[in-house]
Amino acid sequence: MLWKRAVLSTFALCGVLATGAGAAPRALLQSMQSWTVTGSLNTARAGHTATALTNGQVLVAGGVNAPGGVGRSLTSAELYNPATGRWSVSGSMTSARVDHTATLLRHGEVLVAGGIGNANSCTASAELYNPSTGQWTTTRSMTKPRGNHTATLLNNGSVLVVGGSCVGGFIYPDNSAELYNPATGKWSVTGSMNVARQSHAATLLPNGHVIVAGGNSASAPGRSAELYDPSTGSWKLTGSMNVPRTGFRATLLKNGNVLVFGSSNLGIDASEFYNPATGLWARTGQYFVAPAISGLTLTLLDTGKALVAGGRDKYFITSYSRLYDSPSNSWPFSSASHMINVRESHTATMLANGRVLVAGGAVVSNRTITYLTSAELYTP
Repeated sequence: MLWKRAVLSTFALCGVLATGAGAAPRALLQSMQSWTVTGSLNTARAGHTATALTNGQVLVAGGVNAPGGVGRSLTSAELYNPATGRWSVSGSMTSARVDHTATLLRHGEVLVAGGIGNANSCTASAELYNPSTGQWTTTRSMTKPRGNHTATLLNNGSVLVVGGSCVGGFIYPDNSAELYNPATGKWSVTGSMNVARQSHAATLLPNGHVIVAGGNSASAPGRSAELYDPSTGSWKLTGSMNVPRTGFRATLLKNGNVLVFGSSNLGIDASEFYNPATGLWARTGQYFVAPAISGLTLTLLDTGKALVAGGRDKYFITSYSRLYDSPSNSWPFSSASHMINVRESHTATMLANGRVLVAGGAVVSNRTITYLTSAELYTP
């Protein structure tokens, strides 16, 4: 959990607004931005999940929040209503969790699985959120406790969960995988990956296969990637990334390629993309500014561009946001403005109206973590 170990000087909190030799007034900067403030969360949190529901609202669940920077996992959940810009408290989960996954199922319920609870206890438990009642009910537990794993909705409606074995309060790389069947509420073991992973990325491809890439393998970030075939339940290695990555983000572009971003100290290596037709990775254009390497978000917009927002670069937590343009394979320098707040370990959710909702997260000052209630909207 990178956000728990973060240390940042107060310089980052005031320095992000500096422009040239001086600093513009905050109100002037905000008036020039594509970001606007929206309603605040009822509970400050970081490391939570955010899921766009079929009714257009956004469900935020779990995460961590504690004064003074000592982590405390949450059971609470709340809903964002884009029509009013307000949050309302919803039913609480049966288990506190952070570093879990949340997946919108075909019938509209949300499956939450795994994570770390209070007293650094890992869990294999899973539960379902029903938007019509606002309540959670337990479902069958996974075959093993997991954290920093991935969960991917397959075309057949099942959910593929891979990696991130959890023992006590520690997460280790793991190569096992399992499937959740919403019709029966049961988990079943499927083929194991070739490489043990945690803090990796998983993306559903247009052909129905799932590509899993990077993550911590053994004790270091990895470059390898592999493909899962749901029809056979088996994995095969594909082309490796150009640089090792862990705790990064991935999104499927409209041209069928997979864009990844993060876990690199060099702007030229901030991002790259995978071409399913060739099985190879290619670098993108340079990012131009110090890129976030962890705690960032990557969101595909309706326009086809991909939005990177926030996170931690080599030294500081940032408010940077930037757009990736797929046709030109570049990150235009003037393509997006800064967020209103610096933040890491937040969430970014695509709304039905084309906007992106960024919520929560954390900042660090004088070795103290402050968890955020603030939220903001990006309008393309």
